[in-house]
Amino acid sequence: MATKVVLIGPPHSGKTTLSNYLADATDSTSGEYHPTSGVRILEFSCNLPDSKAVDIELWDCGGNPQNESCWPAIARGAAALVLVANVDIPDSEGQFLEMLYLRFAAQHGLKESQCAVFLNQNWRIIRKSRKSSGYADQSAHEIVSMENGSNVHGAFCRVISSALTAQSEEWQKGENQILSVQ
Repeated sequence: MATKVVLIGPPHSGKTTLSNYLADATDSTSGEYHPTSGVRILEFSCNLPDSKAVDIELWDCGGNPQNESCWPAIARGAAALVLVANVDIPDSEGQFLEMLYLRFAAQHGLKESQCAVFLNQNWRIIRKSRKSSGYADQSAHEIVSMENGSNVHGAFCRVISSALTAQSEEWQKGENQILSVQ
């Protein structure tokens, strides 16, 4: 069974570019911007830090608020949430991302360890914990150049590893609660 990962962010943030890159998919468009309508699902494998390969089902979600009615169904069953933003576009400072976090993670029981923010800035992806202060605080980020694909894949796979650990802990907790009731 594949691990479901939801990737969402504001329009023009680079979600589809990042999704294609992670899935090693090619984009057959002419380079013009074409917003994702609804959701695109890509499947690929991710090698976790412990050398275990995991099948990924990456849900590349259109970030337009017009798609909002579909978001609860898209979020259901996700093991991880990746928020993507372009720091060069207004409102990427956090208001829209915070709303997406609340809609996708908080309402569906994802822990912070199951979520990450990738900031797209001049072809760089910055992995950031929600706990660090401010998106511009470079000391709180792991900066990964898009030119070095293994670093982007590595940062993504570390997010997946952390999410799977948190998910496993939740399942174990639920099983223990069921056993303690009997």
